[in-house]
Amino acid sequence: MIQKILINKIVELLSKNFKLFKLMEYVEKPNELDHKVVELENRILKLEKDAHPPVFKTEERDAIMARIISHSDRLIKLEKKTKKLK
Repeated sequence: MIQKILINKIVELLSKNFKLFKLMEYVEKPNELDHKVVELENRILKLEKDAHPPVFKTEERDAIMARIISHSDRLIKLEKKTKKLK
């Protein structure tokens, strides 16, 4: 009985000295990072719910990008010609 009380007092003094209670509280209880993770998970779930499938298939996207690049190249050539004319 006395040993148990003595051991408990020693553990209590050591834990106060090394701030173990604060450490255990930080580890076991939710902290600001835990709240932030929950908030971000909720945002991700909402975004996944609101997301829509891609508008174009990969082949269609590649064809559109090729046309855009082609038009861009033509525009650059026309700009060079108009600068020469000035």
